[in-house]
Amino acid sequence: MIILFLTVQNITPTSFRYDKTILFIGLLNLLFSFLFILNGVIRLSPGAIRVSTVFLVWPILYFYFIGLSNKVLALRPILNTIIYGGLGSSFLILLFVYNNFLGFPVDISFLVKAQDFGFYWGSGFVEMNSMNLTTVFYVFVFVLTIFLIPSKLNFSNFNKNVIGFTFLICTILLFISSRRAFWIVCTISPVVIFVLLKLSKINLNLRRFIIPTILFFSMAFVFVGYLALDNDNLITEFKSSFEFDNPEAESNYIRKEQYDALINGWEKNWFFGAGLGASAKGSIRDVDMPWAYELSYVALLFQTGIVGVTIYLSSVLWIIFNSIIICRKNSYYIFYLLPQIAALICFLLVNATNPYLAKFDYLWTIFLPLATLNAIKLDSNKFNALEN
Repeated sequence: MIILFLTVQNITPTSFRYDKTILFIGLLNLLFSFLFILNGVIRLSPGAIRVSTVFLVWPILYFYFIGLSNKVLALRPILNTIIYGGLGSSFLILLFVYNNFLGFPVDISFLVKAQDFGFYWGSGFVEMNSMNLTTVFYVFVFVLTIFLIPSKLNFSNFNKNVIGFTFLICTILLFISSRRAFWIVCTISPVVIFVLLKLSKINLNLRRFIIPTILFFSMAFVFVGYLALDNDNLITEFKSSFEFDNPEAESNYIRKEQYDALINGWEKNWFFGAGLGASAKGSIRDVDMPWAYELSYVALLFQTGIVGVTIYLSSVLWIIFNSIIICRKNSYYIFYLLPQIAALICFLLVNATNPYLAKFDYLWTIFLPLATLNAIKLDSNKFNALEN
């Protein structure tokens, strides 16, 4: 609200600039979101009005900011904010850990409670929870991508020492979190990054990663030994991520029940869905929010049908495809786009079983790449017009 208030002071209609294709995609998504909400209202879905913020109000607000952030140079501070924001989130979690073991001179229990922080260490096992761990995860992939991009392409002057330190801190926190979804996606994130780099026609000298990889795994073994963690516990925790028919793997078993209920509901409304905010018969996770499910994409299919999934999926694929095309044509934009796209892909993978995008907090992971594309396309059009 503060940012919104500050921006409206000096804007004029000419302050907003959009690439025509991006504007069309945005309006198309807003139109169909409105129709899906209307479908939910007509069907008396319990959450139709509540979810309108995520699907309509917040996207409109983000498009407002996208129209103002229409120059590439204006995006540099935002990209730096991601890195330092990740460091800030990491240090806040470390502060909570310190307070958990040694106490803090000032009472910070209100802050600990606000971030839903919890920590357990014992019996060869460690587990941690904090609301801003999701930010740490995004920044992990973001800085790892920057680290893997050849230095000669670093036109944005990111400090490698800051990048390396941020990556190390994020890795440690994600490891001790014992969040299986984070573990799995972090494990495959280098593959995602390498594929994006290859598609962007970036030549990779893999030999330069041999020593850093050896150092990284050496530190990992030392860290595991220091915490006296039970390797069998770690392996069991990781393997349980793939057990869906075992009642003892409670969270996975509940997700299987969700999946069956949502698919059964979708089959009755397969084309246009049951409406946003609808709940599936046979699976209610929260009596206060019966429309909310961990399996966010299956829930989206149930609520918006084939039409909704096609519209939203096509829009995200358009962002990824166009980012790769721009990076192939002009290596100057690689540092602007590829870290965002790699982090977005990994974030979308995690979101499949944890609905992080179902609130304002992390919708920026989609809209920031869109803002970057908008600025690049407008700058490119201006350059081409001057050249002609």
